[in-house]
Amino acid sequence: MRTAVVPGSFDPLTCGHVDIIRRAALLFDKVWVVAMINDQKKYTFTPEERLAIMEYDLKGIENITVEFYGGMLYDYLAEKDACAIIKGIRNSDDTDYEIFMANFNRVHCPSADTILLPPRHGFERISSSYVKDRCRKGLSLEGLVTKHTAQMLLKKMEDEKWQEM
Repeated sequence: MRTAVVPGSFDPLTCGHVDIIRRAALLFDKVWVVAMINDQKKYTFTPEERLAIMEYDLKGIENITVEFYGGMLYDYLAEKDACAIIKGIRNSDDTDYEIFMANFNRVHCPSADTILLPPRHGFERISSSYVKDRCRKGLSLEGLVTKHTAQMLLKKMEDEKWQEM
């Protein structure tokens, strides 16, 4: 069985992420979609909230499993016996970073190679940061995240406003 891992922060999961995951699911027998946990990063959603969003927005894709992980990606790859890491790349900055990370992961887990997928037309500018910025400004999130994720993000932003008062 050919197994791949699609890692990311998924804070929140975007339509671009969903597209990459769907495409990975067509290429591999089993795909693990893993929300990574980095203690150095400040997330909008908790790991449990990110997992719930991912489970809801990705239901119906039969050969994927979603979970979160707080260790090193190369350890996760070995644990899942994965032969590939799937990453989306939107621009040259993403490409440079992902090539660096591919080489790093290859040193620690030589059995897994990195596959870089460019975005489909219309998804070139979508990032979680872009989505959160538009939400803070009260702009439309249509076509950037699912309706479910948009509702979760709006609720989270409202809760943050209450906490600031």
